[in-house]
Amino acid sequence: MKKYNYILLLMLSIGIINTYAQDIHFSQYNASPQNLNPAQTGLFNGDWRFVGNYRSQWSAIPVPYKTFSISTDTRLKTKMEKGLPAVGLLVNTDKAGDSRFSTTQVFLSGAYIKQLNSDSTHFVSVGIQPGITTKSFDVNALTFDNQYDGDNYNAGLSSGENFSRTRITYFDLGAGLAYVWRKNNRTKVNVGFSALHLNAPKQSFFNNNAIRLDRKFNVSALVQVPVAAQLDVMPSFMYQNQGKFNETLLGLFGKYHLKPINGMETAVSLGAFYRVKDAFIVAANMDYKNFNVGVSYDFNTSKLIEATNRRGGFEISVIYIFKKIVPFVAKKRVCPIYM
Repeated sequence: MKKYNYILLLMLSIGIINTYAQDIHFSQYNASPQNLNPAQTGLFNGDWRFVGNYRSQWSAIPVPYKTFSISTDTRLKTKMEKGLPAVGLLVNTDKAGDSRFSTTQVFLSGAYIKQLNSDSTHFVSVGIQPGITTKSFDVNALTFDNQYDGDNYNAGLSSGENFSRTRITYFDLGAGLAYVWRKNNRTKVNVGFSALHLNAPKQSFFNNNAIRLDRKFNVSALVQVPVAAQLDVMPSFMYQNQGKFNETLLGLFGKYHLKPINGMETAVSLGAFYRVKDAFIVAANMDYKNFNVGVSYDFNTSKLIEATNRRGGFEISVIYIFKKIVPFVAKKRVCPIYM
């Protein structure tokens, strides 16, 4: 009999399952800045940023895991000197497994970006991210051993199970710190630290206050430096820890600058990441006008390779940055050419 569905549901319900795996997860972590660190809110060159991310993981199993994320952020204009507040909105949805275990998150992000020097090359940002998370599962999508009559599965038979609730909602809080050094568009450094689930929210479907979501700590870094007239290298790093689980990602991109189109940057990037003891990731993206589009694929290298046949996760990211064009105003009146 196929009892694994019942076992999985029981683990999800009492919170024994690895809470780290329940968090929203993207291999293209730099393409989902508010998920990475709330202090990254507003840290971009433009007026408004719109981000969309999609991930389909483990297509080799009967029910792939699918994750969607959309976000937007902007800096606010104030009379503050050498500093600006920034705000953002982040929405995540995730559905996993036969139980259709779903997670929906809505976060507000707020940051204060402080200019550290007069030539606008050094910045530090402090961010906070309060939000609401809802998790649920569908009992009717599962099969139980009591529904087998000895020969076949009979959906008309009672499962013999009684669940007091199939949905939980809780408040969640995160915070972060980021430092940016930006010499120009091709030479820059971005380093950040974030702490998520600071309030360690309760995770039980049975009102067990002892079962809580572990706090998650994240350190990340991205560097871009030119090595030739049209070529930059972009090493990146991310480490995160949640309870007894951790993840380390190392990556390297080569970015080739093409001829600008209408004076706007155009470039293609190719690279790879390695998630230690889990996956090898190949990725590519393109900057075209105000868009950055990225695709990646995870090749599984963990102990799951026998079940996944090394197939991991496909991802696509789209970033659009809206930037107002400031009209030129002459400081001195220019005589008309016909005079």
